[in-house]
Amino acid sequence: MVEHVETLIVGGGQSGLAMSYWLGQAGREHVILERDRIAERWQSERWDSLCILTPNWTISLPAYDYAGPDPDAFMGKDEVVEFIATYAARIHAPVRTGVSVTSVRQDDSATGYVVESTAGTFAARNVVVATGAYGSPAIPALGAMLPRDIIQVHSSAYRNPRQLPPGAVLVVGSGASGFQIVEDLLAAGRQVYFSLGRYETRVRRYRGKDSAWWMALMGQWDRTIDEAPLGPNAPRASLTGADGGHDLNIRKLAYEGATLLGRSRGVDGGKLILAPDVAETVRDADEHSRHTLALIDEYIARHGIDAPPAALPTPWPEPRELAAPISQLDLAAADITSVVWATGFRYAFEWIQVPVFAPNGEPQHRRGVTASPGFYFLGLRWLYKFKSSFLHGVGEDAEYLTEHIVARSSALIH
Repeated sequence: MVEHVETLIVGGGQSGLAMSYWLGQAGREHVILERDRIAERWQSERWDSLCILTPNWTISLPAYDYAGPDPDAFMGKDEVVEFIATYAARIHAPVRTGVSVTSVRQDDSATGYVVESTAGTFAARNVVVATGAYGSPAIPALGAMLPRDIIQVHSSAYRNPRQLPPGAVLVVGSGASGFQIVEDLLAAGRQVYFSLGRYETRVRRYRGKDSAWWMALMGQWDRTIDEAPLGPNAPRASLTGADGGHDLNIRKLAYEGATLLGRSRGVDGGKLILAPDVAETVRDADEHSRHTLALIDEYIARHGIDAPPAALPTPWPEPRELAAPISQLDLAAADITSVVWATGFRYAFEWIQVPVFAPNGEPQHRRGVTASPGFYFLGLRWLYKFKSSFLHGVGEDAEYLTEHIVARSSALIH
């Protein structure tokens, strides 16, 4: 038996729920299919000490803003789950949990879609893929070259230092996840080797305000993909909301015991081969930071804002690895018993049998609208604006897609 629905949303996280809100406001029939629980990735794919990167006052979904007592604090992952689950109940979202979508294809008329799931078959006029950008863990081919006795964990499966065997830990990848996990491990007294890729140093507070406050005031979150050509490929900012929020400074981490490494290139005879680029990587990150702070300074001056002067940075010593980069690391001699891959994710869209992908596998769309009528993406990084994958930004994209769906339905009727 086939169930007919006007719009089927795949994914019951913040993106799918924001879409549900706007479709509900427009009076449009829809169903959300979620393979596990609401906000599942926040529940099962985040480490214990994780806090959001921006203050609580930034947390919002359509018609539902943070209203707690600590707007300048940073929610832990469990609080985020509660916020999203409360929102789902508040808007009476038609979520069916425990239902996995196994395939979606165009129907014979090419005006709708056939969606196969573990709960049966659906015929939908529209499909919104709201599973986000965090699909399958991206583990480099290097992982297969490591000695078999080294435990390997992706950041999505990392929970706390206790899950790793005794010994040193190699962390690969320097986005916010890599930085935060290194800090988590150092706080537990673990020896850490940190293999760096491109990143952006971001100051937590500057001239009296959280950096998020300045980014919002300056309109940085509203930059579109057309205004930022690098988009999803831009360096990731190193920030944390843990312990009340603070800087994640590479020199501070080195001072606290992390050994800095360049990019991991390969493994030869039990030795990790490293690029001699760690000093260049840190220098580029410093330059990104100086550029960001200069933009804030310029904005303050141009608008005559009364802000305190910039505080002098803590003079952390220069890590020795910047002057003498490590080219090879004997894994056994360094007592490395585990690796945490903080190397991001790959899209997991193998179940989509609709021609909406570029040859490299990237979804092709404009503001979430694809060339296949009635097929949409939501919640991807830089879907349209910098804020598109954040809790406070996904609602705007969902509203746009709802307007598109309503217009399409009206055209089909007439």
